[in-house]
Amino acid sequence: MMKDYTVLTINPGSTATKIGLVSGGKVVLDSNVDNPPGEFDGCKTFADQVPLREKKILDMLAGKGIVLTSIDAVSGRGVGIRSCVGGTYLINELAYDHALNDIEGIRHPATLGIVLAYRMGKELGKPAFFVNPMNTDELCDEARMTGVKGLYRTARGHPLNQKQVAIHHSKLHGTRYEDRNYIILHLGGGVSITAHRHGMAIDSTRAGDGQGAISPNRSGDLCAADVLTLVGRGMTLDQIKNLFARHGGLEDLTGTDDVRTIVGEMIPAGNPMAKLAFDAMAYTMVKWTAMMAGALRGKVDAILLTGGLAYSKDLVQRLTEDCSWIAPIFVYAGSFETEALAAGAERVLSGEEEAKTYTGNPAWAGFGFEAWEGDSTLAPCSKGCNP
Repeated sequence: MMKDYTVLTINPGSTATKIGLVSGGKVVLDSNVDNPPGEFDGCKTFADQVPLREKKILDMLAGKGIVLTSIDAVSGRGVGIRSCVGGTYLINELAYDHALNDIEGIRHPATLGIVLAYRMGKELGKPAFFVNPMNTDELCDEARMTGVKGLYRTARGHPLNQKQVAIHHSKLHGTRYEDRNYIILHLGGGVSITAHRHGMAIDSTRAGDGQGAISPNRSGDLCAADVLTLVGRGMTLDQIKNLFARHGGLEDLTGTDDVRTIVGEMIPAGNPMAKLAFDAMAYTMVKWTAMMAGALRGKVDAILLTGGLAYSKDLVQRLTEDCSWIAPIFVYAGSFETEALAAGAERVLSGEEEAKTYTGNPAWAGFGFEAWEGDSTLAPCSKGCNP
């Protein structure tokens, strides 16, 4: 009989740290350790928050009667490290140091997922892991290219949730993620639409980078001419980035990023912009889904919808009507990050998967055949890569 493993998961955010306890594949604890405004005012960096966050986590767990010596592993959100291929990684000192110092310049407390997991695992004498980190990079060569020499596309999606849904769906249908082709739509405040070919995310929209579908608070596609137009209107580059990364999309068009309000109140009240904005969002999702079908040469086994917006019956109905010609559609509404963090650790503990080693080398560091002729302005890869 296979052992039921118990995994503690840590997923830090700006105002809270999400803590999960998963035993035998079932979530037995899913709780937020809140950090009220002003609590970190004395902290100059996110790393300075670690002692307080750790203490509050331990206090919460103790208050719920959780015996930490009973856990088998700790798993933390993977942010702030160099890009990696997907999988489960044992947190070593290098990964800890890179996350602690936010080597990728993410500037978000999510970088503390690896830090807190490593520290707590070390104190408990248990292994600590990160799973399918935020900058998982498995793009195929063609997907990396732009038409500008030395300028390459990077991976910007939701790999933790997407890959968990793909693995779960595959098991439900008696197959393996590595043997199937999926298009996965992560539908949240930000939207990523990704082509998964035989267990690898080979192409994707760039969520928050001004490329992809319109979403509740991101602009979606902005071409270079659009950016220049906004500059001509007097907007700074930071203001433009704010539109495509945080406060664009439905929020800018309608004044709210709450789809329930738009569909349930504004459209029924006859608001023409609300209807057009919602229709445009769905339209761009369909368009990018079709493009990802092209990336898979039309060989698509299923389209999987996940994320908070997958609870919207109106949106799911629209996507089903307009995309079912590509492949069957399955809905896994909500976020499965807690399950994903635990499942990766469980696969390693059970011997189903071998833990990967974080080397600090990016997943991709150029093609190796470029002739740069000493021009330092033409870097063969993004920040953090080795020419």
